[in-house]
Amino acid sequence: MRNKVMAFAALNLVMAAPAMAADMPAPEPVYVPGEEVRPAFDWSGFYVGAQGGYAQSQVGFRGESDRDLSGGTFGIYGGYNFTYAGLVLGVENDVNYNWNDGDSVVGLDWDGSARARVGYAWDRILVYGTAGLAAAGGSVDVAGFRKKDDVLIGWTAGAGVEYAFTDNILFRTDYRYSDFGNVDFGDALGEFEADQHRVTVGVSYKF
Repeated sequence: MRNKVMAFAALNLVMAAPAMAADMPAPEPVYVPGEEVRPAFDWSGFYVGAQGGYAQSQVGFRGESDRDLSGGTFGIYGGYNFTYAGLVLGVENDVNYNWNDGDSVVGLDWDGSARARVGYAWDRILVYGTAGLAAAGGSVDVAGFRKKDDVLIGWTAGAGVEYAFTDNILFRTDYRYSDFGNVDFGDALGEFEADQHRVTVGVSYKF
Protein backbone atom coordinates (compact mmCIF):
# COMPACT_ATOMS: atom_id res chain seq x y z
CA MET A 1 0.00 0.00 0.00
CA ARG A 2 2.77 2.39 0.86
CA ASN A 3 4.45 1.71 -2.49
CA LYS A 4 1.22 2.53 -4.36
CA VAL A 5 0.89 5.88 -2.53
CA MET A 6 4.46 6.83 -3.39
CA ALA A 7 3.99 5.86 -7.04
CA PHE A 8 0.76 7.88 -7.24
CA ALA A 9 2.52 10.94 -5.74
CA ALA A 10 5.40 10.63 -8.16
CA LEU A 11 2.98 10.42 -11.11
CA ASN A 12 1.19 13.59 -9.98
CA LEU A 13 4.52 15.39 -9.63
CA VAL A 14 5.55 14.45 -13.19
CA MET A 15 2.20 15.58 -14.61
CA ALA A 16 2.38 18.90 -12.75
CA ALA A 17 5.92 19.76 -13.88
CA PRO A 18 4.95 21.11 -17.35
CA ALA A 19 2.26 23.34 -15.88
CA MET A 20 4.68 24.68 -13.28
CA ALA A 21 7.25 25.37 -15.98
CA ALA A 22 4.66 27.22 -18.06
CA ASP A 23 3.84 29.46 -15.09
CA MET A 24 7.49 30.45 -14.56
CA PRO A 25 8.47 33.85 -16.08
CA ALA A 26 10.59 33.63 -19.27
CA PRO A 27 14.05 35.18 -19.02
CA GLU A 28 14.33 38.59 -20.70
CA PRO A 29 16.63 38.80 -23.76
CA VAL A 30 20.04 40.25 -23.06
CA TYR A 31 20.90 43.28 -25.29
CA VAL A 32 24.44 43.27 -26.60
CA PRO A 33 25.35 46.65 -28.11
CA GLY A 34 26.90 46.34 -31.57
CA GLU A 35 28.79 48.70 -33.83
CA GLU A 36 26.58 51.28 -35.53
CA VAL A 37 26.38 50.70 -39.30
CA ARG A 38 26.65 53.95 -41.25
CA PRO A 39 25.28 54.05 -44.80
CA ALA A 40 27.76 54.73 -47.62
CA PHE A 41 27.99 58.31 -48.84
CA ASP A 42 25.51 59.10 -51.62
CA TRP A 43 27.22 60.89 -54.54
CA SER A 44 23.94 61.53 -56.38
CA GLY A 45 22.85 65.10 -57.02
CA PHE A 46 23.86 68.48 -58.42
CA TYR A 47 27.14 70.20 -57.56
CA VAL A 48 28.99 73.42 -58.49
CA GLY A 49 32.56 74.41 -57.75
CA ALA A 50 35.72 76.31 -58.58
CA GLN A 51 39.07 74.95 -59.72
CA GLY A 52 42.59 76.18 -60.37
CA GLY A 53 45.96 74.83 -61.37
CA TYR A 54 48.55 74.70 -64.12
CA ALA A 55 48.00 74.28 -67.87
CA GLN A 56 50.75 73.40 -70.33
CA SER A 57 49.40 74.69 -73.65
CA GLN A 58 51.07 74.29 -77.04
CA VAL A 59 50.02 76.27 -80.13
CA GLY A 60 51.07 75.62 -83.73
CA PHE A 61 50.98 78.62 -86.07
CA ARG A 62 52.09 79.16 -89.69
CA GLY A 63 53.84 75.80 -89.69
CA GLU A 64 56.38 77.05 -87.14
CA SER A 65 57.57 75.15 -84.08
CA ASP A 66 54.94 74.93 -81.35
CA ARG A 67 54.70 77.99 -79.11
CA ASP A 68 54.54 77.37 -75.38
CA LEU A 69 51.62 79.15 -73.67
CA SER A 70 51.93 77.38 -70.33
CA GLY A 71 50.67 79.15 -67.23
CA GLY A 72 48.03 79.26 -64.54
CA THR A 73 44.38 78.43 -65.11
CA PHE A 74 41.24 79.12 -63.08
CA GLY A 75 37.61 78.26 -63.72
CA ILE A 76 34.24 77.02 -62.54
CA TYR A 77 32.50 73.69 -63.04
CA GLY A 78 29.19 72.00 -62.34
CA GLY A 79 27.37 68.77 -63.01
CA TYR A 80 25.09 65.99 -61.84
CA ASN A 81 25.86 62.47 -60.58
CA PHE A 82 23.81 59.27 -60.56
CA THR A 83 24.83 56.48 -58.16
CA TYR A 84 24.08 52.76 -58.35
CA ALA A 85 25.76 50.18 -56.09
CA GLY A 86 29.03 52.09 -55.93
CA LEU A 87 29.05 52.97 -59.63
CA VAL A 88 28.88 56.74 -60.23
CA LEU A 89 27.77 58.11 -63.61
CA GLY A 90 27.58 61.82 -64.31
CA VAL A 91 27.75 64.76 -66.69
CA GLU A 92 29.85 67.87 -66.15
CA ASN A 93 30.58 71.24 -67.79
CA ASP A 94 33.44 73.63 -67.06
CA VAL A 95 34.85 76.94 -68.35
CA ASN A 96 38.32 78.29 -67.54
CA TYR A 97 40.50 81.35 -68.05
CA ASN A 98 44.14 80.74 -69.02
CA TRP A 99 47.13 83.02 -68.36
CA ASN A 100 49.26 82.85 -71.51
CA ASP A 101 52.79 83.47 -70.29
CA GLY A 102 55.60 84.46 -72.63
CA ASP A 103 53.88 85.07 -75.98
CA SER A 104 52.23 88.23 -77.34
CA VAL A 105 51.47 86.95 -80.84
CA VAL A 106 49.19 83.99 -80.22
CA GLY A 107 46.79 83.32 -77.36
CA LEU A 108 44.63 80.58 -75.91
CA ASP A 109 42.62 82.78 -73.60
CA TRP A 110 39.86 80.44 -72.46
CA ASP A 111 38.68 76.86 -72.71
CA GLY A 112 35.65 74.80 -71.74
CA SER A 113 34.21 71.33 -71.99
CA ALA A 114 31.08 69.21 -71.83
CA ARG A 115 31.92 65.73 -70.56
CA ALA A 116 30.66 62.43 -69.21
CA ARG A 117 32.12 61.00 -66.00
CA VAL A 118 32.30 57.34 -64.95
CA GLY A 119 33.71 56.28 -61.60
CA TYR A 120 33.56 53.96 -58.62
CA ALA A 121 33.05 55.11 -55.04
CA TRP A 122 34.37 53.61 -51.81
CA ASP A 123 32.09 55.48 -49.41
CA ARG A 124 33.52 59.04 -49.47
CA ILE A 125 36.30 58.40 -52.01
CA LEU A 126 35.49 58.54 -55.73
CA VAL A 127 37.91 57.56 -58.51
CA TYR A 128 36.70 58.57 -61.97
CA GLY A 129 37.51 58.93 -65.64
CA THR A 130 36.08 61.62 -67.87
CA ALA A 131 35.88 62.42 -71.60
CA GLY A 132 33.92 64.62 -73.96
CA LEU A 133 33.80 67.70 -76.14
CA ALA A 134 36.31 70.55 -75.65
CA ALA A 135 36.45 74.13 -76.96
CA ALA A 136 38.96 76.98 -76.68
CA GLY A 137 39.32 80.56 -77.78
CA GLY A 138 42.39 81.06 -80.00
CA SER A 139 43.73 84.42 -81.14
CA VAL A 140 46.48 85.76 -83.44
CA ASP A 141 47.86 89.31 -83.29
CA VAL A 142 50.54 89.83 -85.94
CA ALA A 143 51.93 93.27 -86.81
CA GLY A 144 50.47 94.50 -90.08
CA PHE A 145 47.31 92.37 -89.77
CA ARG A 146 44.06 92.87 -87.96
CA LYS A 147 43.87 90.75 -84.82
CA LYS A 148 41.84 87.62 -85.43
CA ASP A 149 40.24 85.18 -83.02
CA ASP A 150 38.07 82.11 -83.37
CA VAL A 151 36.75 79.10 -81.44
CA LEU A 152 38.52 75.77 -81.76
CA ILE A 153 36.51 72.55 -81.23
CA GLY A 154 38.08 69.26 -80.21
CA TRP A 155 38.03 66.61 -77.48
CA THR A 156 39.30 66.07 -73.95
CA ALA A 157 39.91 63.08 -71.64
CA GLY A 158 41.36 62.52 -68.19
CA ALA A 159 40.95 61.08 -64.71
CA GLY A 160 40.78 62.20 -61.11
CA VAL A 161 40.07 61.49 -57.45
CA GLU A 162 37.36 63.18 -55.36
CA TYR A 163 36.78 63.11 -51.61
CA ALA A 164 33.69 64.15 -49.64
CA PHE A 165 34.85 66.06 -46.56
CA THR A 166 31.25 66.53 -45.45
CA ASP A 167 27.88 65.67 -46.94
CA ASN A 168 28.09 68.87 -49.00
CA ILE A 169 31.77 69.85 -49.43
CA LEU A 170 33.75 67.88 -52.04
CA PHE A 171 37.46 68.18 -52.85
CA ARG A 172 39.08 66.91 -56.07
CA THR A 173 42.30 66.75 -58.01
CA ASP A 174 42.48 65.68 -61.64
CA TYR A 175 44.43 65.63 -64.88
CA ARG A 176 43.10 66.24 -68.40
CA TYR A 177 44.52 66.27 -71.90
CA SER A 178 42.70 68.36 -74.51
CA ASP A 179 43.19 68.42 -78.27
CA PHE A 180 41.37 71.56 -79.43
CA GLY A 181 41.77 70.82 -83.13
CA ASN A 182 42.53 73.65 -85.53
CA VAL A 183 41.09 76.66 -87.30
CA ASP A 184 42.19 78.37 -90.51
CA PHE A 185 42.83 82.11 -90.17
CA GLY A 186 43.31 82.55 -93.95
CA ASP A 187 46.17 82.48 -96.43
CA ALA A 188 48.12 85.30 -94.76
CA LEU A 189 47.98 83.90 -91.22
CA GLY A 190 47.59 80.19 -91.88
CA GLU A 191 46.32 77.39 -89.67
CA PHE A 192 46.12 77.67 -85.89
CA GLU A 193 46.09 74.50 -83.76
CA ALA A 194 46.38 73.87 -80.04
CA ASP A 195 46.51 71.17 -77.38
CA GLN A 196 46.84 71.25 -73.61
CA HIS A 197 47.86 69.22 -70.54
CA ARG A 198 46.38 70.46 -67.28
CA VAL A 199 46.43 69.55 -63.58
CA THR A 200 43.88 71.19 -61.29
CA VAL A 201 42.44 71.02 -57.81
CA GLY A 202 38.86 71.98 -57.07
CA VAL A 203 36.31 72.43 -54.31
CA SER A 204 32.58 72.07 -54.92
CA TYR A 205 29.27 72.22 -53.06
CA LYS A 206 26.88 69.29 -53.46
CA PHE A 207 23.18 70.08 -53.13
